[in-house]
Amino acid sequence: MPHSLPRVTYPPIPRAARAPRATHALSWRALTLAALAALGGCRRGDAAHAPTALVISEVMADPSAVDDAAGEWFELANPGSDAVPLAGYTIVSRGDAPLRLTGRAMVPAHGYLVLGRGGRGGPHVGYAYGGALALANESDWLAVHDARGRTVDSVAWRARVPSGASRGLVRLDTPHADLLGPAWTTQTTRMADGDRGTPGAPNDGAANAAAPSSESGAEPAARPAVPPVVTPSADQPSSGAPNKPSEVVVRLLDVGQGDATLITNGGSTVLIDGGPDATRMGVLLDSLRLDGTTIDVVIATHTHIDHYNGLRELFQSRHHITVRYFYENQDPYPNVTLARLRDSINARVQRGEMLYRDTDDPCADGRPVCTITMRGGAKLRLLRPRPAREARPNPNDRSAVVKLVGPDSASFTMWLAGDAERDEIAWFDEAHYASDPGMTVRVLKADHHGSCNGMTAAYLDRLHPEVVLMSVGTVNDYGHVHEQTKQLLTARKIPWYRTDQNGTITVRSPGTPGGGYAISVVRGGPNESGKSDRTSTQVDCRTM
Repeated sequence: MPHSLPRVTYPPIPRAARAPRATHALSWRALTLAALAALGGCRRGDAAHAPTALVISEVMADPSAVDDAAGEWFELANPGSDAVPLAGYTIVSRGDAPLRLTGRAMVPAHGYLVLGRGGRGGPHVGYAYGGALALANESDWLAVHDARGRTVDSVAWRARVPSGASRGLVRLDTPHADLLGPAWTTQTTRMADGDRGTPGAPNDGAANAAAPSSESGAEPAARPAVPPVVTPSADQPSSGAPNKPSEVVVRLLDVGQGDATLITNGGSTVLIDGGPDATRMGVLLDSLRLDGTTIDVVIATHTHIDHYNGLRELFQSRHHITVRYFYENQDPYPNVTLARLRDSINARVQRGEMLYRDTDDPCADGRPVCTITMRGGAKLRLLRPRPAREARPNPNDRSAVVKLVGPDSASFTMWLAGDAERDEIAWFDEAHYASDPGMTVRVLKADHHGSCNGMTAAYLDRLHPEVVLMSVGTVNDYGHVHEQTKQLLTARKIPWYRTDQNGTITVRSPGTPGGGYAISVVRGGPNESGKSDRTSTQVDCRTM
């Protein structure tokens, strides 16, 4: 198992004044976990005779009146005549390790138990399981296993859940695996904190067991094939994104001599490049539990195989991955693997399942900078690359550029420019990117795998990063990371991490004001050298 050490935490940038942190008091009395009402004859077939016959009867995955860390919860109902102790049970969800329950939590006979994320415990808390489990708002699943590892009940959702309201089960004796299906209704009863839900009590609509509730505000059962999750626009945030900031996570994936960066924030997912090897990307998709999910934005920075080839795996049917937007420069390039990738893209476009955009016009409105707002408040500024008429025949200097801005821009910003070399780096000044969107960032993904032709003193002066991350193969024919690059960073006291020595590199920023960011790696530490590192003899690298 990869570990998260060493861990380097970067403090927040000092501010003259800091706004007071808003606090929300989640009323755990509202989550009373005793048997508040009888379930009156509800049964789930012959499972009612088993001592572990429990039903997931209500799920609050996206509270709005309080933070997720304090307000996520789900309810277990016990239609049986015997109380069920939960010691040794485990809770499992798609993105989390199994969480084993301890203590004396118990679901009373003909009663309910609410299990909440966060909270302080006390007489009205049945089980507060802390931050080890988090329910995604867009696509996730939740399962409860008994002490023998058998599945007691499970539910799943493949689209966005209602914000600020739970989904409640109408009948306990009907199939209910789809949380957004007709067996469930969006709850309308107001809780003490302002969200809607019925924790520890009969669900809204339970009296009408024949059909889901149709009251105003109920979430419709039918969902579009491609739900609106991330909205690219020229200068406006996504209309569907909540205002509440959440953690942004950036993973510089260990794909060998290539690039692949996965970004998640508030249920939104973005993938920039896919590395050189489709098989390796397939393994990563499985290990990151991306199968069956939606990737909202995919960006192929340019037409070199070490950046795009792994993206072909996204379109393999076995992964069941939905891609909403695909960006690339669409330049002609005589490579059969790129042609196959574009065939897969065009097939989905023709079926109306995906939008395909040219990075030369990223928002399809002529503007050079397109803002993509993620659900948790992070923003990607997708920048038009150097024009083709100036960059040919060098695809590297056609690399699309992304500036990632965290929900709190003072805490976290990052610059990712594919394989941009010195000609495109100089062109950034012509494009006035230093003023819009601004080039100063806290983290830099090094251009061109740490090559000296992707790094200059003037470039670092523009970016002024605190740390540099490099995606590079353990053994490569290019001499990456070049000694000139390491010397330049060392002279400026800028630490670096690299995937060949450190494995996948993860950056996390909580999204809260003053939260800063932290970097964790699988192995090793900063400022390491690799087997292939050498001094480049390229003419433009002789002076940095």
